[in-house]
Parts: sequence; structure tokens; C-alpha cells
Amino acid sequence: MIKRLIGNASIHPLLFYSGKFAGYTIWVFAILRAIEQKPGIIIPHFYAGCISIALLIAALLMIVLSLINLGKSTRLGLPTENTIFKSGGLYRISRNPMYVGFNLLSIAALVYIQNILVLIAAAYSIIIYHFIILAEEKFLLQRFKLQYHQYSKKVRRYL
Repeated sequence: MIKRLIGNASIHPLLFYSGKFAGYTIWVFAILRAIEQKPGIIIPHFYAGCISIALLIAALLMIVLSLINLGKSTRLGLPTENTIFKSGGLYRISRNPMYVGFNLLSIAALVYIQNILVLIAAAYSIIIYHFIILAEEKFLLQRFKLQYHQYSKKVRRYL
């Protein structure tokens, strides 16, 4: 089961995994700060909390719906076996709704924590995800050719 979920890194493995780790780490820090009820100090507590919660809800909806839309085609990295091209659900609106959700989680954490280290980690994660997306799009174009090319002309990369 786990072997099926893990594919090949789409960019250099050090960048691939460090970018994902940076994002995951700040999400955990945001959860811990929320449990302690210690938001950042630049944006007042009430507003930081409201903005973060709105971003969190949008992010989780995008991620969960993306996972549902991809179904068994979901991979961490590029698939090593043949998969079916999926373009339904949220993938009719965005070619990368799951990554949009991940980026929104990072931004929600940044808004809540308001820390320079979180800013650096969030920016790094978002930049790495962009490079992952570019590599995945190249892979999809090679694998699905005209079908993916036509899809990419109709559907935006992000939103």
C-alpha cells in the first residue's frame, strides 16, 4: 500500500523532500501555537485567527477534494506505473488544487505565527512546490501528450 503511494521525486530529491519538510514543519508549529493560543504579534490575535481559519478551511477543502478526485492515482512524487489521466472535480478549475491547498496551509501558518523563520520556510516550501509542479507538468505532457496539452490550455496552473 505505502509503496504504491510513493513515486519518484520530480526534482532533485534534496529539494523535493526539504521543500515538503519545510511546509509540514510550519503546519505543525501552527497547530502547536494554536493549542497554546499564542498567535503572532503583527496582526492582532482576533484577525490573525480569523484569517488563518478561513485559509485553513479553504486549504483543507482543496486538499481533501483533490485526494478524492485523484483517488488511486495519488502519489508522493511521480508514479512509477501507468496511471489514468484525471481532469474532473477540482481539476477542472486548477491543474494543481492539492498544491494550492498546501500553499494555503503554509500561508495560514504564516499569518497565525507571524515569524521571520516561518516566512522563510513558507516561501521556500511554496517555491519548491512551484518547481515540483513544473517538473510534474513536463512529466504529464510526456505521458499524456495531446490530452494533457489540450487540458493545460483550458485549465490554469493554480487558480
